[in-house]
Amino acid sequence: MPHQSYGQINDDALNAMEKPGFAFYLAVVSLAGLAGLGGLCLMYQTQAGMGVTGLNRPVGWAVYITNFVFWVGIAHSGTLISAILYLLRAKWRDAVSRSAEAMTIFAVLTAGLFPLIHLGRLWAAYYIVPYPSQRQLWPNFVSPLVWDVLAVSTYLTVSLIFWYIGMIPDLAAARDRYHAQLGPMHLKSRIYRALSLGWSGSGSQWHHYGRSYLFFAALATPLVVSVHSVVSWDFAMSLLPGWHSAIFPPYFVAGAIHSGLAMVLTLLIPMRKLLHLERLVQMHHFEMLAKTIVLTATIVGYAYAMEAFIAWYSGDHTEWQNYKWRTLGPVSWMYWLCVVCNVLIPWLFVFRRLRTHYLPLFVISLLVNVGMWFERLMIIYTAQAHDFLPHNFGRYLPTWVELTITAGSFGFFFLFFVLFTRGLPTVPLSELKGQIAEEELPPTEPCQHRVGQKLPQHRPTVLAVFSSAGSLLTAAKLCCDSGFEIMETFSPVKLEQLSEVLKLKKSPVRIITLAGAVSGLLGGFWLAGGTALVNRLVVGGKPPLSWIPFCVVSFEGTILIGSLANLFGLALLARLFRLETLPFYDPRFSRDKFGLLVSCGPDEVRLLQERLGPARPEEFHVHQ
Repeated sequence: MPHQSYGQINDDALNAMEKPGFAFYLAVVSLAGLAGLGGLCLMYQTQAGMGVTGLNRPVGWAVYITNFVFWVGIAHSGTLISAILYLLRAKWRDAVSRSAEAMTIFAVLTAGLFPLIHLGRLWAAYYIVPYPSQRQLWPNFVSPLVWDVLAVSTYLTVSLIFWYIGMIPDLAAARDRYHAQLGPMHLKSRIYRALSLGWSGSGSQWHHYGRSYLFFAALATPLVVSVHSVVSWDFAMSLLPGWHSAIFPPYFVAGAIHSGLAMVLTLLIPMRKLLHLERLVQMHHFEMLAKTIVLTATIVGYAYAMEAFIAWYSGDHTEWQNYKWRTLGPVSWMYWLCVVCNVLIPWLFVFRRLRTHYLPLFVISLLVNVGMWFERLMIIYTAQAHDFLPHNFGRYLPTWVELTITAGSFGFFFLFFVLFTRGLPTVPLSELKGQIAEEELPPTEPCQHRVGQKLPQHRPTVLAVFSSAGSLLTAAKLCCDSGFEIMETFSPVKLEQLSEVLKLKKSPVRIITLAGAVSGLLGGFWLAGGTALVNRLVVGGKPPLSWIPFCVVSFEGTILIGSLANLFGLALLARLFRLETLPFYDPRFSRDKFGLLVSCGPDEVRLLQERLGPARPEEFHVHQ
């Protein structure tokens, strides 16, 4: 955002959190009513039994599992945009990453409802949770259904931590804004003061924060691939024609990212207009999303072609007849709808005119969402309805109960997202401001010696305030070259070059994260192997100690415990366990000002002021 100032970005994003109007409350009431209607239908289904659904023999999985797979897929784009594109240093992700991350959280929460709804008897869900009991009943860790529970719960936990950690600097900006406008005792000021965890934007905090955020992205990246791969194994590990396929993991992952990117467009296009974020979320960001959708549509189209080729080339007559029934039989409309909505229509984005206008972007994103929902239904329904035995062939038609609960899930999801747009920053302020800071930073050589950041209390300190990141970097180098070896900085953005100039030690958060990841790796094998030896049951022809299936459990443990350890390390090292900011902190440091706090002797104040002259500080404060 080089054409904007730090203050403009801060104001544009936080203005969206001001008191909402009538339209907001109407949307909240409408969506809450839709979600409540779905809840009433769930109560009716629980009392009347699963017979009120269209489930039958042989179709035992249908709309509810379709919704589960669909919403888990929607959740994938948030981590793709936030983690993978962060590691690839794609700058266009910054404006859309926060909303995509929020979408991930709410989509996983929605997806988690449907295994319980499909179960029918909700109170029996605890049987799949790994907890010690006097009857020594443990989940079967070689079952893909148990892998699902571990993968989705890990994904929710890691995504929630990743989302919250990314918001901490922005929550501090909201805290300081409401503190100045409403006073320190106002409810909003208290809430954001608690949520920001005493964030001060000091150089030491940014130093640990940058490493921690990088490790979160590195841990979340393989999780994107693993979660929907595990979901696909719910089907691929069976023997049903149409399900038993090695192509399912990459096929499901590509489809998940495809639908998730489309949902980002569906949500952000109206959000941008309604919240007046036109200067922050620009057409360029939507165009890059559209280009990525062209790529994922191509991968999905390739998967469709390979599915046909595998069914034919395998020589399996049952597999081939199932595929022909799917494409030419009475349900063929569903298959060709998927081809049109998921492949052909998204390819229209190759035309620049269509990917640079809001109406085509919005309409095509809606069609992709429709197509991806029907793709999941097609995969789940058709394999069961046309299996090995002709006398077992069947049909399925959803009932009003299933459709109403499905509509309620959309109300549930959109309700959370609408509340998010008014309660939290919808764009990452610190990352957008960081784009301006990168343009301001001049090439600077490192200091001759390492600079300390722990200020002694018995010596005077001098606080210089600057209006640009470049001035702060220049001032830090001037102080360092003048022999001042203890200083602290304050900044609204992360300045990696500043850490390099001051020669700060590598953050120990990497050691804590590694220790947590190794503990999760070993703990996963211990949990799966130890529980398997309790009763030593042979399940599915597999021995009690089945190390290859246990790798899934261990992988999820590695990511989960590694992320929790990373969070603990950040909170410990950056002192994010208190509500008060650091001494000498100025609320302007979260908006558009930069500070340099230098420790010096009583007779060195004048010398320091002279040495800082070339950096042109706006203010100069001496604290005895």
